[in-house]
Amino acid sequence: MGCRIQLAYLNLDKLYDGAYAPADYETLDIVSEGCHLYGEILWPGGSFTAPRPCVILLHGYPGSAQNGDLGQALRRIGCVVLLPHHRGAWGSEGKYLVSHCIQDAVNIAEYVRREAFVRRMNIDPDAIFLAGHSMGGNTVLNAGKQLPWLRGIIAIAPFDPTRFLREGKPEKLRAVLGQGRVLKSDGPDAIYEDIVSHRDDYGFENAYEELKDQNLCFVTGSLDECAPPEEMVRPLYELLAAHPTAALQRWEDLPAAHGLCDCRVEMTRLIAEFIKTLTDRGSGNSVQGA
Repeated sequence: MGCRIQLAYLNLDKLYDGAYAPADYETLDIVSEGCHLYGEILWPGGSFTAPRPCVILLHGYPGSAQNGDLGQALRRIGCVVLLPHHRGAWGSEGKYLVSHCIQDAVNIAEYVRREAFVRRMNIDPDAIFLAGHSMGGNTVLNAGKQLPWLRGIIAIAPFDPTRFLREGKPEKLRAVLGQGRVLKSDGPDAIYEDIVSHRDDYGFENAYEELKDQNLCFVTGSLDECAPPEEMVRPLYELLAAHPTAALQRWEDLPAAHGLCDCRVEMTRLIAEFIKTLTDRGSGNSVQGA
């Protein structure tokens, strides 16, 4: 299909010339476990005529950081981008739980592969990416265990909600969950107990067997005190690094705090290049010779 991602437009507008439909957006409304999830769908202009990669960009806890700048950048280079709000977050129906976020991600990923959505958005169903920031990183890694057909998984400053529990520091987790005042839930205690009930499932190292041959991109901040990469990412990444695989697996650690605010341009470039590499190399999860 040739080059479908055009990195030249990562930080440059692709001006409308009248020959194709313009880029645009619309409200996202997807049903997950009987609840309507709302958000936004972004798509590139009609000059991107080949089937397009689709990136599902998931927010963290409590959802106030939406990463819309990353979504717009990926839209400019030729991706269809979904920015959904999980159950109980920012108007979406249902109640927020970490387990609900993971199931929401699985349901959204399966939805975008449906024939009607593929045709309407001109999506390549073999080029679906899951990306998530912070608790969204936990979401994409644990949802990705159930979705071996994904083209790639992108975890940005991923937060492992079980790490503090397993280190005997539950007060640190409770402090994080106390920030969820904007969420519709049964309260921080309910979210905490949901995590406790999955403490043996959600630990990042426990995802190794299912993810060891998946295309993975980690982008972290070396100044991150909320999700310290040495605690959150390194245990899993050392397992991955020791395993021979044809998959493309990268970890980039940038001089920034949890929101990667000092390195947004570089973060965006790294993620865009990861997507382009996998999109240009054809279908399937493995990248030969990577």
